[in-house]
Amino acid sequence: MTPSLLFTLSISTTFLSSAALSTFLLARAGAAPGAKQLAAFVVIVGLFALGLILPERIGAVAMALAPLGSAIAVDFAIRLTGQGARTLPIVHALGAGATLLLFIFGAGAFFEAHAGLRGFRYEGVGLVGVAVAIGLAAYGNGLMAFALRRAEGKRRREIAIVLVSSLVGLSTVVSFAPPLFGVLVAPWSILALPIYPALLVYGILRYELMAANVWARRAAAYALVLLLAAAVAGLLAAAPLSFVAPSMDFASLWLLVVTAMALAFAFGEPIRRAADRLVYAGPEIFAETMAQWRSELASADTTTEAIEIARAQLRAAMRPSVEATLSNEGPEPAIRCDNTGDKWAARLTGFEDSPPGARRLAIVYADVLTQSLDDIDRRRSRAESQRLAELGMLASTIAHDLRNPLNIVNMAAAAAPAETRAEIIEQTRRMNRLVADLLDYAKPWKIEPADIDFAATFGDIEIDIANDAHLRADPFRFAQAIDNLIANARAAGGRVAIFVEATPEAIFVNVCDDGPGVPEEIKDRVFQPFVSRSGEGTGLGLAIVAKIMAAHGGSVALGAREGFSTCVTLRFPA
Repeated sequence: MTPSLLFTLSISTTFLSSAALSTFLLARAGAAPGAKQLAAFVVIVGLFALGLILPERIGAVAMALAPLGSAIAVDFAIRLTGQGARTLPIVHALGAGATLLLFIFGAGAFFEAHAGLRGFRYEGVGLVGVAVAIGLAAYGNGLMAFALRRAEGKRRREIAIVLVSSLVGLSTVVSFAPPLFGVLVAPWSILALPIYPALLVYGILRYELMAANVWARRAAAYALVLLLAAAVAGLLAAAPLSFVAPSMDFASLWLLVVTAMALAFAFGEPIRRAADRLVYAGPEIFAETMAQWRSELASADTTTEAIEIARAQLRAAMRPSVEATLSNEGPEPAIRCDNTGDKWAARLTGFEDSPPGARRLAIVYADVLTQSLDDIDRRRSRAESQRLAELGMLASTIAHDLRNPLNIVNMAAAAAPAETRAEIIEQTRRMNRLVADLLDYAKPWKIEPADIDFAATFGDIEIDIANDAHLRADPFRFAQAIDNLIANARAAGGRVAIFVEATPEAIFVNVCDDGPGVPEEIKDRVFQPFVSRSGEGTGLGLAIVAKIMAAHGGSVALGAREGFSTCVTLRFPA
């Protein structure tokens, strides 16, 4: 490959990568501080580099962009650090003014260097532009260096990466200095320029987009492989001539390169781990550790037990400690789990300042935890299906063996005194209702959703319905659930009210009363069969409500509302 072709390829790569990186940055992290300014600066870097291979007239215009690029870089530094905001108008005036002068009077001239390469020498007014560009660059880096001493957490690490990339950027333009003093050398240092915009953009995306770290890890792994291959090639080339063909012909060169690459790839796993350590500073993740997590979580029978195990595992794996919880509030950082109806989902809170390594471990662990919670629900669902099948057989037997004697008792009671007859009929009615509830609870249901008329379903009761609340559910089953809840609330005595609320994710129907409340000893199992807070109930009303909600892909739980002792909350997915 000729030096001229290598030079052209490097410049073209810089321009194309700058355009792609700026577009990607705006699309995926446009809300990050200074993202728009950084995208503009990266484009200018690409245009500046492209000027070295464009026709002279157009190329000179690209070379004149140096002061403007420095001004935009300072704008980015000000927004990143929060320092020097008052100087922003002056910075833009200097950058735009100097660039305009260079456009009008010319920035300098191109010259031919050895091997057919072309350089650029700033002269005349161009020297003013260079001075402005250098001054603005020094000011921007000074702002970041000053802010680095005060910043903490994520912001400190971002500023550090941007400072390092700025040093890389300065090193790529050092070849433009000798021509200022009459030494006409080709700008070889610009061959490293493709690295500069990539480092800058990565410094921002590192904390805004976890996928950027995946790409960075791959790039680091490839770079380490190439460095190792180059080192091996150098050692082989320096080896005794008896080891490598003395003439270093094509076969010898081929053998040297193949041997070097083979040795480099033989160390693939250590290189991958080294790249991991470079990009994901922090706790490592091993397959054995994940297997142990899953094994310990598999021993949990309930979500509460799983969360307790998760807390212990996170305490052992991460510093500072991370909380695992089913609540939307509480200490941070935390992995907050929520049952969305068909599966569990987890979200991370309080990880904004965490390094990528800690965030990656939290993301991986959250995935393991939600899979385990889903598995608990599947086991519970299978057990529930088996229990319902057994209960169905029992209910059928009871219905057959009990209803006939009950009919006989009712017929025999016809001759009893009125007060005795009324009591017998009431008790046999309760037994018939128990049988009917058992049969209804045990049999499979088919849900047929339709638009629900809340006012018609709730009847003559205190209601508060949100204007944007709209629900599609099985009208019969929805009415059955509401009737059961209202009956329970009225049996508790006092005020009864229904509140309907809507969010983008769900519709909530709250049936509340201000009675004595649910006894503490049955709160955890109040929605299980044959558990009742009323001595008059069958113990199946709330269990049927829970089954109705499960059939709709929703859930039921005891809630809380100011002014009421008990609230049962039905959650329907939107």
